[in-house]
Amino acid sequence: MTAAEAAAIVGLGAAVAEGDGDRLLAALDQAGEIVPADHIEEYLLQTYLFAGFPRTINAFFTLQAWAARRSAPRAARPVEPDAPNEWRARGERLCRLVYAENYEALQRRLERLHPALPEWTLVEGYGKVLSRPGPDPARRELAAVGALIAMGAERQLAAHLRGAINAGVAPGLLGGAVRSVAAMRGDGLLVDKLLESLR
Repeated sequence: MTAAEAAAIVGLGAAVAEGDGDRLLAALDQAGEIVPADHIEEYLLQTYLFAGFPRTINAFFTLQAWAARRSAPRAARPVEPDAPNEWRARGERLCRLVYAENYEALQRRLERLHPALPEWTLVEGYGKVLSRPGPDPARRELAAVGALIAMGAERQLAAHLRGAINAGVAPGLLGGAVRSVAAMRGDGLLVDKLLESLR
């Protein structure tokens, strides 16, 4: 993965979560040159886990207009048939990859917050959505990091910065990509602090 691709993916995640159509158009222009069209669709789609359906749906309206202006083909992947047991199994595998040695502690913490959260994060989040065919876990984590920067979700951002490294993003590549996006949004100090804590 190149530095330009990593920055484009983080920028897409941030622009969708932020809900600013003009910033999303700029992010699409940047990503459209280096990120496969089907991956762009997936990064927008997965953002509902972080920023909700309204931001995600509005992002697809923007994508639709952007693609029409460029006469660019859309590359949406089909919806998979419902398979909760399969989603749970692959969700657990992916969540273990992302959280590594912190996986069990995460599950206990979520259980204490609400009994539905551990299961929902595995089945819906990591299984149904983040394990869909398309981008690999490292790239999906970059899009998640972008969304969390835009939302100012410090606790989750710290976890997903670690998760991006656990999924295979080189620390230097991660730092460069998130710093460029955070600086545009005025969150550079927060990101620097969190990146420093990963060392």
